[in-house]
Amino acid sequence: MFPDLMALKGLFKVDPIKTDNNIFRCHYKLTVIFLAVSATLVSLNQYVGDPIDCFINAEKSPFPNKVLDNYCWIHSTHTLPNQPGIKADGSMPIPGLGTPKEGEEMRYHKYYQWVGFFLMFQAITFYLPRFIWKFWEAGRMKTLVEDLSSSVMPSEVEKAAKANLVEYLLVNVNQHQIYAFIFFGCEVLNAINIVGEIFLVDTFLGGEFTEYGGNVLSQTGMDPEDRVDPMSYVFPKVTKCLFKMYGPSGTVQRFDAYCVLPVNILNEKLFIFLWFWYVILAVVTGIGLLYRIFTLVLPKLRMFLLRRRTGRDLNVRQVETVFRRCQIGDWFVLMLVSSNVNQWIFQEVIDELAEKFKGKDI
Repeated sequence: MFPDLMALKGLFKVDPIKTDNNIFRCHYKLTVIFLAVSATLVSLNQYVGDPIDCFINAEKSPFPNKVLDNYCWIHSTHTLPNQPGIKADGSMPIPGLGTPKEGEEMRYHKYYQWVGFFLMFQAITFYLPRFIWKFWEAGRMKTLVEDLSSSVMPSEVEKAAKANLVEYLLVNVNQHQIYAFIFFGCEVLNAINIVGEIFLVDTFLGGEFTEYGGNVLSQTGMDPEDRVDPMSYVFPKVTKCLFKMYGPSGTVQRFDAYCVLPVNILNEKLFIFLWFWYVILAVVTGIGLLYRIFTLVLPKLRMFLLRRRTGRDLNVRQVETVFRRCQIGDWFVLMLVSSNVNQWIFQEVIDELAEKFKGKDI
C-alpha cells in the first residue's frame, strides 16, 4: 500500500511561487489529492477485504465460491428498489432483498468494479485546467520574482531582481492581455468542470448522487426502525446474484446467491464526502466567478484591490499613476507579483514603476 501512496507524494508538494488563487488550488490540489488517494484505496482490495463474497443457501455448493464471486463481480448484482428498510417485526431482515413482485424491475449494481477508474478519471479532469494554465504560464512568474525574498535587508541580488522586474513591467506594459485571459478562461473551465462532475457522478450512480447528501441529512434525525438509510440504498452491502449453469441432464440450473460487498463500506463514505465537497466547491467557485466578473467590469474595484496590496505607506498618487497606464492583463500580473513578494518590496516596485511612467509616452 505504501509504495502506491508514495507515488502520489508529488501532489502534496507546495509550489513556493503562486501563479493562481486559493479557489483554483482547491480544484487541482485538494480535490485531486482526495480523488487520487481514494482511487488508490479502493483499488487495493487487500486493505478492504475481498471486494465481493458470494454464497448460496445450500449444504454444499456445486461449484467453488471463487467462481461465484468472479461471476457476480463481473456480471453485477441486484436488489429490489421498492423494498422498504428493516421493519420492527422482522419482516424485512435485509433491505432491498426479497421475492420480486410481478412486473417489478430489479436494480442492478455494476458501478463498484469501476469506482477506482472513475475516481482517477475525475482527478485527471480536475487537474486539466491547472495543466493548461501551467503550460501557458511557462514559469514566467517564477522568473520575475524568484530572487525577491522577504528579508528586511535586501541583498545585491534582490536589488538587481527588483530592477529587472520594474524594467520588465515597463517594457511589456499592455502586453499581458492574453496571459491574463488564459487564466480567466481556466477559472471558467473549473466552474464548468465542477458542475459537470456532479452530473457525471449522478449518471455513474444511476441518478442517485444529486440528492444523496440531502437524503442522508434528512434521515439522520429519524428513528432507526423507521428510516431507510440512503447510503445502504445507493451502496448496498448485501445484494443478490443469479447464477446459471447446465446440470448433468443439460437443463439450466438457477442458483440465487447472496453477495456481501465489503467494498461498499468504503464507497459510501467516499461519495458522501464527495457530495458535500462538490457542493461547497461549486458554491465557492461560483462566488469566485462573480468576483472575477466584477474585477473585469469595475475599474474602481481593481484600483481598490491594487491599493490594498500596496498598503497605506505608499502615496496613493503613485498607485494611480501605475494603474492608469495598465490594462487588465498588467493589473493581473501586478496582483500575482504582490502574492509572491512582501509588501515593502511591492511598494518599491510600484513606486519605481510610477516614476518611470511619469513623463513617458506609453
